Amino acid sequence: MPSAHATHAGLVRQNNEDCIRTDDRLGLYLLADGIGGQNAGEVASRLAVETVYEVLRSNIAHTDVDGIFELMVHALHTAHWEIFTTALKSPALRSMGTTLVAALLRDNRAHIVHAGDSRCYLFQKQTVPQFEAARECARLVRLTRDHTLGDQLLASGVSPGLIAKKQFHTLSRSIGCGDPPSPDFKTVELKPGDMLLICSDGLTDMLSDAEIVTILAQGNPSLEPLALDLVAAANANGGRDNISVILATAP
Repeated sequence: MPSAHATHAGLVRQNNEDCIRTDDRLGLYLLADGIGGQNAGEVASRLAVETVYEVLRSNIAHTDVDGIFELMVHALHTAHWEIFTTALKSPALRSMGTTLVAALLRDNRAHIVHAGDSRCYLFQKQTVPQFEAARECARLVRLTRDHTLGDQLLASGVSPGLIAKKQFHTLSRSIGCGDPPSPDFKTVELKPGDMLLICSDGLTDMLSDAEIVTILAQGNPSLEPLALDLVAAANANGGRDNISVILATAP
């Protein structure tokens, strides 16, 4: 799985509290978006990524496919308690936490676990027949659902017009705050040429799915410039938050 990533503080915030770790050899891709005052979010996201990476790196080789979900949840819960106990040691770190998306690729499958509102998408280009000719179309499939109070209210049937905008930025699940989260888990089949996009909400708050599809479909075929193009587009639309992107393509 060749991959590329990019991250930027954005145009408003001084610190970049996002954290990324990629390992093409293991097929492991991690992205966290920290929450907390001062530098606490930066500490939480780094602890989450480092802890999950070490747990998975140490156990992937002897874990069969039926045990992947249990292993990934164990990794997230280990990170949760690492952040929680670290926060108790310093008043400056109190209540720190982070989102996390972890994607593990094995045997043409992507195993994805997440907590929070960072996202994972599947981008596909398809050739479809149209009368006697064929044309190429692209689609972006969202593989994760945001864990926010706003999305929770939507799921319960509350009208979108009755939900305050800030509630869509208030996390209902995170790593490090409160009780250990119940992360969502999803497995998807990957076809040659499929691409995973993992990103923080600094990208998706600035760009619609349609804008992301356009950049991915018409942009640079090389992954690194393409990741930078996504970040640049988010900054061009305001860059109100830290922006982080991971792109990984199936061979």
